[in-house]
Parts: sequence; structure tokens; C-alpha cells
Amino acid sequence: MEFLKAVSSLEALAMINSFRADPAKETIGINDALHRILAEDILSVEDIPPFPRSLVDGFALKVKDIQGAKETTPLFLYVQGEIRIGEAPRVELEDGKCVYLATGAMIPEGADGVVMQEFVRAAGDAIEVTKTLHRGENICFQGEDIAKGAVVLQKGRKLSPFDIGVLSVIGRPIVPVYKLPVAGVISTGDEIVSAEETPPLGKIRDINGHTITNLLKGNGADCSFFGIGKDTVDSIAGKLHLARECDLIILSGGSSKGQRDYMADAITRLGGEILFHGINIKPGKPTIFGKLWGKPVFGLPGHPNSCAMVMMRFVLPLLRKLKGEEGYREKKMAGILSTNIPSTSGVEEYVKVATREADGDCYVSPVFSKSSVISSFVGASGYVIIPEGKDGCEKDERVEVHLFE
Repeated sequence: MEFLKAVSSLEALAMINSFRADPAKETIGINDALHRILAEDILSVEDIPPFPRSLVDGFALKVKDIQGAKETTPLFLYVQGEIRIGEAPRVELEDGKCVYLATGAMIPEGADGVVMQEFVRAAGDAIEVTKTLHRGENICFQGEDIAKGAVVLQKGRKLSPFDIGVLSVIGRPIVPVYKLPVAGVISTGDEIVSAEETPPLGKIRDINGHTITNLLKGNGADCSFFGIGKDTVDSIAGKLHLARECDLIILSGGSSKGQRDYMADAITRLGGEILFHGINIKPGKPTIFGKLWGKPVFGLPGHPNSCAMVMMRFVLPLLRKLKGEEGYREKKMAGILSTNIPSTSGVEEYVKVATREADGDCYVSPVFSKSSVISSFVGASGYVIIPEGKDGCEKDERVEVHLFE
């Protein structure tokens, strides 16, 4: 495909999302499962709770025995006994009586309500109840939380701390998850040195290798960094060969047409296919996407700003697919522009913004920077998208902010 016969962002995402993903499975303990992706539906094999239990400290009773009870005209019930947490009731509740129990204790047979102790006055071996109840009040019934046989967590779900709690309560200490995809990261450029080095005049430390690696790790990938390739097809092809066992390969460096464009040639030399070379976006236009050894491979622009934006907009959606995640919802918020944002007509543009709350509204200010600048991300909350056919946005216009996570 000829360079700069750029595809639209929608066309690019369609090609990227059409890549087939078949992640492998493994089983792990729930204490290692945070943020992992479920590989199967999880069903409960028992009711939760497994017995009716009290939601408050108070007295289990028969609701019919206290109908009409008020502060001025309390009703008397004899105390039949007490049920401690963790023990089964020894007797069935009799008419006109009650049983004391604490929060979490099992409800005795015959009881259909629990009156909070705040609405009870002690009267020797009896109590005065000062409040009427409805049936089932302050009781969590058997299976009310989770019913036996119910699907509690669906395949493709990213496990949260609360999901881990659900897995523990239904007795699933071991769960099936998808294996983490392995991403191979390669920086390229004769001007690039490692972060540990003091760069001689004319050279700079590698930014993209670290940014890409940590964006991938933060979104659930194992990463291998294969170092810095020189601006030759042989050097880049050699680095690519080192990454051939990875599930996803990402290069960053000079991907614009000209003397320094060696990525596409290296990919095709190794038998790969370039699916597109150029997206009609700003920043990030000279992005490459292709297939190599049956794996997806990206060639990202060398400018850090462009590289980071393409990572978030185009690479991370594919990573979520490779790790089996379903139902992802991007974090967004609405805001009001505090100033005009100019844009290049005919190009989909991504503009970093800062947000601030004032008088119940969110105000959005652009964070302008050149494509080689990475520090602008530090003060930005997210970015807004200006469509191809729009000539910028005006002050006080309402916009949608795509938040950095």
C-alpha cells in the first residue's frame, strides 16, 4: 500500500479489530487474579447466603405478633432464647415469642422479621416492641444474594477486587483466566541511546520504549524489550526476529517516508504484510500496521507525543482483544471548553486537555505541544477528538473528554 494513501481512523480500527485473537487459558488462584480476564462463565453451585440471616442486631419474631406496635402502645413478646453467629437454631420460634440474634446470625424456623434493638425496650424476660414490621424486614433470605446455578461472572470480564470477593464466597479459589499476551517492544533510531546513558551531543535518550512498555503493562500485557535498532533494514529485521515468539510486536521510530523509513521494508523482508501505512489523523499519521509470522505488528511514529496517542487510540484496543477482554468501556467525561481549539480541516485531530471543576461544571483547556514533546502528558487529563470535517471547536462548546487511565 502506497505511503500516505492514508486510511481513515475508522478504517484503521476496522482492520486492526479484524485481527483474529485466540488467547490461551490457564488456571490461577484468586489472590493472583486481580485484573485478569475470565476465560469461562462462573456459575455458583450453592445459594448465597446458604441460610436466612439477620441484617441487624435485634430480635427475630413473627410479624403478625407485633402488628400495630408503636412508641405509645408497645407490644410485649417473651424472649425464647438467643442465636449466636455461626450456630444453628436449636428450637422453632413459638407464637408470641422472640429470639435475640446478632447481625449475620441464622434466622430460626417460624420467624419472618427482625426488629432492630433500637426499637425494643427490655422488660425482664420479655421485650416491648415499639415499631411494626413488614414480612422479611431485616432478613437476607437463602439465595437472595446469589442463587444456585446463576452465572455470577461472565467470560471476558476483567476481574475487580469485588469480583474476587464473589469468587471467594461461592468457593472458587481457583479460576480459569486467559494468559497474558506477550508484547515485544523495539525502539529504533541512530539518535537514540538508553535511559541509563548520558547522550552525546546530537543524541537523545529513549522515551518511546519505556512509554510503550508501561502502557502495555498497565493494560495487562507481559512485555519484553528487545533494545534499540539502528536505522537500517538489517538491524530492524534482526530485532524483529528476536520478537517472533511474541503475541504482539511494536516498533517505534522513523516511520515517515524517506531515507529513514526502514520499518515497512524490514517487515516485508521477513515475509510480513503491510495492511496500511498512514492514518488520516494528527498526531500519528505515519503509523504502520501489518502481519508478521501471523502476529500483529505496529510501526509507530518516533515523536513521543504521536507515539503515545497512537498507542492509546489504536494499539490498546487490539491488546484488549488479544487478552480476551470483553465489554470494555472507555472512561469519558463531558466538559466545557475554556478557549477555542483550532484544528487542521480534513484530518481527525487529537488534542490533549486539562480539566478543572468549578461551580459544578467541568472546564476543559487544551494543552498544546509539538509532536516531539512528552512532558505535556503530565499536565493533561485526557484528550478530545476533532473530527475530519470540523474546523476546530469554539470556547464554551461542550466536548467529550477521553480520559487517560
